[in-house]
Amino acid sequence: MRGTQKPPWQTHDFKVKMLDWSAARGSRLAYTCRQCRRRFCCFSIAGRGTWAVDDEARALEDAVTDRWLAESCPGLASAGDDKDRTRVHEPAA
Repeated sequence: MRGTQKPPWQTHDFKVKMLDWSAARGSRLAYTCRQCRRRFCCFSIAGRGTWAVDDEARALEDAVTDRWLAESCPGLASAGDDKDRTRVHEPAA
């Protein structure tokens, strides 16, 4: 199947860790790419979907999540990603 591209999510080499569990949402799973160090979280039961997180598992801004999910693995950690990790999602007041 030459010329077939993987979806961006499948280009990462993830290690997966369960962070916590709730009866309503199931397990909260952390996906960390071994190559680029991008981190994502999602729940095992239907919920909000997948979102980008910083090193403390705090949700990043939606713009960062949207871009990281749309991009293939860059292969290496970048200074731009480090800057993105400071853009923590602020809940609505």
